[in-house]
Amino acid sequence: MKKSITTNHITWLYLLISLLFIFTFAGCANQVTPVDETPSLELRDTPEPSATPEEEQAKPTPTETLPEIDVDPNDLDGISIRFVHPWSGAAGEVFQDIAMKFSLSNPWGIWVDAESQGNEEVLMQEVQSDLEKGDLPGLIAVHPYALSWLEGDIGMVQLNIYFNHPEFGMGEDVNEDIPAVFLEPFTVDGELTALPVAPQAVVLFYNQTWAEALGFESYPEDEDDFAAQSCAATAESLADDDLENDYTGGWLMNFDPAVLFSWYTAFGGEIPEGEMLQFNNAAGRRAFGYLEELYSPAKGCIWVGRQPEPYQYFSDHYALMVAGTLDQIPLQIRWLAQFENEDQWTVIGFPGPDGEVMMVDSPGLFIMENTPEEQLASWLFAKHLLTAEVQAQLVQSMFTLPVRNSAMDYLDDFVLAYPQWESAYNRLGQAQYLPVSDTWGYGRWVLQDGINRLFAIEEAQVGGILEQVDEMIQSLEGTAQ
Repeated sequence: MKKSITTNHITWLYLLISLLFIFTFAGCANQVTPVDETPSLELRDTPEPSATPEEEQAKPTPTETLPEIDVDPNDLDGISIRFVHPWSGAAGEVFQDIAMKFSLSNPWGIWVDAESQGNEEVLMQEVQSDLEKGDLPGLIAVHPYALSWLEGDIGMVQLNIYFNHPEFGMGEDVNEDIPAVFLEPFTVDGELTALPVAPQAVVLFYNQTWAEALGFESYPEDEDDFAAQSCAATAESLADDDLENDYTGGWLMNFDPAVLFSWYTAFGGEIPEGEMLQFNNAAGRRAFGYLEELYSPAKGCIWVGRQPEPYQYFSDHYALMVAGTLDQIPLQIRWLAQFENEDQWTVIGFPGPDGEVMMVDSPGLFIMENTPEEQLASWLFAKHLLTAEVQAQLVQSMFTLPVRNSAMDYLDDFVLAYPQWESAYNRLGQAQYLPVSDTWGYGRWVLQDGINRLFAIEEAQVGGILEQVDEMIQSLEGTAQ
C-alpha cells in the first residue's frame, strides 16, 4: 500500500542526496554464482539462436587497404602485460587460469598477469593510481561509463586495425559468429573501441508448472498476458487459507535499473546514440504507468517483497515470476531443491506491446595506449578471451552468454543441465543492449530512485515523477562536465 505523501519539485537537498547515492553505488559489479564443477568441453554442432535481428550486423568498418601493424612478432617474446578485471572469487580464479594457460602456451612468448579488483569502482581507483604513476595496465575489462570516473587523460586504442588484420585479426567469419548486439555498444562511427567479453542477460524467471495449473498454456508474450497471469496468481493466493501469502503470487517488483530499463525498452523506449537519457516520453509513461497500475490497490497484481533476494519467493509459490540474471540460475536451482519444489521453470524476456525484449550487458576489453609491441600483445590476449573454447569456459563458470555462437559447440552437456540458460541464448535475436554512456553510469540510479518514489507516494503521477527524473539527470550531467 502506498503512503500518502505530497510530491514536491526537486530540491538541492535531494540533488545532494542523489549524488551521494550515485557515487556510493556506481562501481558495484554483479556477483556471479559459479557451479561447483566445470564440465569438460566436448565438441558439438553449433545451434543458431531462434530469431535473427532484422538490422544489419554491427561490425567495425573494414579498412580500405590492408591494415598494417609495424611489429615483428619475434619482438613479442618476453613481453609481460597486466590484465585488470572486476571479477573476484571463483570467477576471478577462472580468469587467472585462462591467463596462466595462455602465458604458458602462446607461440609469441607473451606473459599475462591477471589482476582481480573485485568490482569496477575499486578497479578504476587502481587504474587512477596507475595513471598518476605513469604505469597503466595493458588491458582492462570495464563498462565504458566507468572510464568517465578517471581524472586525467587516458588513451584507448581503436581496434579496427587489429580486428581486420589478415594475420592477427579475428578472421573472415567472425561477423557471422558474433551477434551484432554484442559489438554495437562498442562500435562508434564504425570504430571498434573494445571487445565484449562476458555478456549477461536480464530476464524473467517463470514458473511453467504453476502457470499451467492456473490455466495458462504458455508464457506471457505481451503486456496483457503478463497482467492476466500475474493477476491470476494473486487471486489464487487470496483465495487459499494461508493469510501470510495474501496479495502475493504475481510478479515480484524489482527496482534494479537494468530491470526498469528492460520494461522501458519492452514498451518501445529508446535512447538514441549520443543523446541525453530521457524517460518522460510516451514509452516511459506507458511502461511505468503500466507497472504502477498493476501495483495499485485496484489491481494488486504485482507486489514488493521484504527480502532483498527473490529466491525464496520463487521457490515457495509467492511469485509466479521474478526478474533476474543468468548467473542467478544455479542459486535458484539450489533454493528450489531446498524447498523440494519440482516445478518446471524457464526464463523469458520482458513482454510488451510488440512482444518480448531481453536486455544484455557486457564489460568491454579496452587496450591502453602503449608501445606497439605491448598493444599487440594485449590485443592477442583479448582475442584469445573471445575464442570459442574460452567463451565456453566462461559460460560454464559464470553463466554468461557466449560472445561467439561457435562456443555452443562445446556446451552440449551444459545446455542439457541448464535448459533455462538455453532459453535465454535462444532469445538473442530479441536482445537489445543496456546503455553504456557516461550518463547511464549515474542516470540509472536516478531512474531507480524515481520509480521507488512512484510506488511509495500515493499522489504521485508517473509523468511528474519522470519529469523530475529527467531534470535530475540533466542537472547531474552539468555537474559531471
